[in-house]
Amino acid sequence: MRESRDFDTMFKEWYRPFFYFAYRYVKNEEVCRDIVSETFEVLWQNYDRITPSTAKSYLLSVLRARCVDYLRRQHVHDHYIQYIAELNDTFFEEGGMEEADRRVVMVRNGMEKLTPYNRHILEECYIHRKKYKEVAEDLGVSVAAVHKNIVKALRILRKELRQG
Repeated sequence: MRESRDFDTMFKEWYRPFFYFAYRYVKNEEVCRDIVSETFEVLWQNYDRITPSTAKSYLLSVLRARCVDYLRRQHVHDHYIQYIAELNDTFFEEGGMEEADRRVVMVRNGMEKLTPYNRHILEECYIHRKKYKEVAEDLGVSVAAVHKNIVKALRILRKELRQG
């Protein structure tokens, strides 16, 4: 495709049918407008490599893929929202706050029973989100030693939580 007039013609001719095609999947006008515009942007970016005879089928495949991608992301988003809602419902049920407070106290009691070295390793890995390798380098020990201390600390915490 050489002429920008060709692009303009395609845009004017295909925008509406592409919009309705996307709407069959997505069912949201604003999102459909964005997806169709992004699809034409792909055409513009690849303008010199696409022939007019293959442009429509190429754009329809791009459009379909973008609709499916949007639906996948929306599906994940919806599941996350549902999970958070269920989590909040469970947490705020009668006694939920008290149960959470009780568990926090039990974990703190368990942490107090750890040696300072075990507690430090556990905090670095679980609170500060460091990898075993990072903690091992910081302490000058092997990754296996960090792993061994984590296992030991978690065993003590599990025991404390079962007793509580």
